[in-house]
Amino acid sequence: MNIDINLLPQELRIKPLVDGKTFAAIVIVLLLAFGSFYFYHAKGDSQAQITNLQSQIKAAQQQTSALSSNAEATQLINSINQLKASKQGYDAFNGARTMVGNALEGVYLLVPMGVDISKITQKGNMLTIEGTAQSYTYAADFGRALDNDPRFTLAGLPSFKDGTFSLTISVATGGAR
Repeated sequence: MNIDINLLPQELRIKPLVDGKTFAAIVIVLLLAFGSFYFYHAKGDSQAQITNLQSQIKAAQQQTSALSSNAEATQLINSINQLKASKQGYDAFNGARTMVGNALEGVYLLVPMGVDISKITQKGNMLTIEGTAQSYTYAADFGRALDNDPRFTLAGLPSFKDGTFSLTISVATGGAR
């Protein structure tokens, strides 16, 4: 068993270069110095960006005021607004109208065997179809085929008398596209 006895007094003993407390204090001071520098640098960058954005906003406001006072630009803006309004009105008109030509083509495509169409009359979006059929069953089948098509709605049961029938259908809004 070895026992180390240091006979030198405390003042003469070898001391470490930096003790733990001093080292910790140095690290904390360096971290604070670096953090302060970083914060100051970031603050300066953000202030420069804010100044740059404010100058860009002022330039955009000046350009806007210059354009709003320009008679030609104002006239063009009014023309664009009028064209947009006209297009909306035209789209609404086109969407609401019934295209009878396409509807008639759809009616003729759904005619079954045993049914002949002799006359179709239009009143608004309603079509009245008259013709001949071999029996009421054929006329009813024709009406059911029209009602099953999304372009048409059957307004009532077909009337049938002496081989002639009549049925009324409604054409969907926007026409039979």
